[in-house]
Amino acid sequence: MGEKNPTAEEIWGVLSKVNVNEHTQDRGGLTYLSWAWAYGIMMDHFPFFTIEWHEQQDSNGVMRDVTMYEGGSASVSCTVAIGDVSKQMWLPVMDYRHKAIANPDARSISDAKMRCLTKCFSLFGLGNYIYQNEELPPNIEPAKEKPKAKKKPAPKKAATKTAKKPAPHPKQPVKDLVTAVTELDGRGWVPEDALKGQIKNAVKSQDVEESIRLIELVNKTAEVALKLHDEKEESNDG
Repeated sequence: MGEKNPTAEEIWGVLSKVNVNEHTQDRGGLTYLSWAWAYGIMMDHFPFFTIEWHEQQDSNGVMRDVTMYEGGSASVSCTVAIGDVSKQMWLPVMDYRHKAIANPDARSISDAKMRCLTKCFSLFGLGNYIYQNEELPPNIEPAKEKPKAKKKPAPKKAATKTAKKPAPHPKQPVKDLVTAVTELDGRGWVPEDALKGQIKNAVKSQDVEESIRLIELVNKTAEVALKLHDEKEESNDG
């Protein structure tokens, strides 16, 4: 849309009809839209939109891009404007369990800002149906499967051989290692540098035996680390 002063109704009419399902991820029971893809769609339709991050002055007089609360938790806030239409959104800085983080680091704050920005886009209509627990944008029906043509029965053979199951891909353990590390990363686990180096070498060299060993090691290490993290969070909550 080329007009730089569209109405709120016109903006909603454009963005609320965009199907974002191919660009979402499910984490912890919630569906997240890729912020980079959301930003791209906004640029395609309203390239003149602006973003303003709200800052707060801390106790030392320093301006911060977060608002701090008692207990060390924090939140971020932004305003997106499309011409004369603006929307404001805020979001706590949370961990992978959707709990507020005490004394968040720069990475956690950065991630929260991108989630907050994407959520602010939804106020204009982009991906809003996700927050309504709908599967598709309004007025868009799921694609109907075409009825399959009935096949004529094949002539019976005197004898048939049992179909052999396809052999597993020889490099499957390498793929399994990548999948395990990716899933654990989504839960907040980060391997130590030494282990990270071993994982990279195994994947790069497509070493099957090393990948099998590392999968077991990664699962055990992550299980202990995440358990200690949960116990620490519970003690802090208490």
